[in-house]
Amino acid sequence: MAQKVNDIEDMRHRKKSVGVVELQGLNGQSRVVNLEQLTDADAKLAAKFGYQPVFKRQFGYLSTFSFAVSISGLFSTVATTFSYPLRAGGASSVIWSWVISGIGCLCIACSVSELVSAYPTCGGLYYTVSRLAPKKWVPSISWITGWLNLLGQIAGHASSEYGASQLLLAAVSMGSDFTYLPTKRTIIGVMVASTVLTGLVNSLSTYWMEKMTRTYVIFHIAVLISCSIALLVKCENRHDAKYVFTDVDATSGWTPVGFSWLFGFLSVSWTMTNYDATAHITEEISKPEVKAPWAITSAMLLTYVGGFLFNIVLSFVMGDKASILKSPMEQPVAQIFYNVLGKPGGIFYTVCAFLIIKFVTFTGM
Repeated sequence: MAQKVNDIEDMRHRKKSVGVVELQGLNGQSRVVNLEQLTDADAKLAAKFGYQPVFKRQFGYLSTFSFAVSISGLFSTVATTFSYPLRAGGASSVIWSWVISGIGCLCIACSVSELVSAYPTCGGLYYTVSRLAPKKWVPSISWITGWLNLLGQIAGHASSEYGASQLLLAAVSMGSDFTYLPTKRTIIGVMVASTVLTGLVNSLSTYWMEKMTRTYVIFHIAVLISCSIALLVKCENRHDAKYVFTDVDATSGWTPVGFSWLFGFLSVSWTMTNYDATAHITEEISKPEVKAPWAITSAMLLTYVGGFLFNIVLSFVMGDKASILKSPMEQPVAQIFYNVLGKPGGIFYTVCAFLIIKFVTFTGM
């Protein structure tokens, strides 16, 4: 911490005494930039890291927090992954896997927050390791980090788009009174079209992305709370607490049962992930060394607590486990919405889940 303060004071001194810094361009040519013409955040990056940011800093506390929350997509990502712990170990795996694995995810999120605070650059962890790793290991470690990040982004985005297409087609199936049932080919086709839409939205300027992001978290929390209340109020045949917290029923095919139960970790690990996504917009955030780490930790804490409670609600109201897992819509949580809330409520909250996970793809791409 003392070293960080000294670095900042040194940058301030450089700005007052020198006023300029030499930056290295992508073409290898050097140029001199007057620090007095930059914002404080941009001047710090230019002085400390040797390059000038080019993005407009239009993200504030609310929009940055909303962006960080959107990465998890809590309501919709729980809906798309609820079946995995349910198959792996029953209701107990749904609940306790979230508790155990979520603590580990929170620890990682806090570590990433600290790194983002120290290195608020859009390069994220790829750039950070170049500063923290031993000099001789920088090329190899940066190469590994870069490829892992790229593969994670591709796989994570593809799975989100797949989940989005499942939710959308589940709503269509409900609307047709199940005369239409989605097929794998249809799901993949909608997934491709959805990915194209995501690319178009990501072509918008920072101004429009900030406007959309600002209102997202309010919509998301309102949907999560209202859906949870509606499910608890409307469900007539709820499971008891003993079933929800202690039932072990592994139908995944993995043995022994204890090993199968651990596959429930997949749900929370997929939901509470991609923490460094907020790092990639730090050069679009004012005071990023404060707002970005705050947004990451608070968003992940909200996801952890909110996901735990939402999973409990779903476990209480899900009804017969076997029947929802064999849903003709291929979307167990959408089937729960339909069974408990009826056709209008089922369609409404399934569409809400679709919109939320689409925003996950907008911010994640």
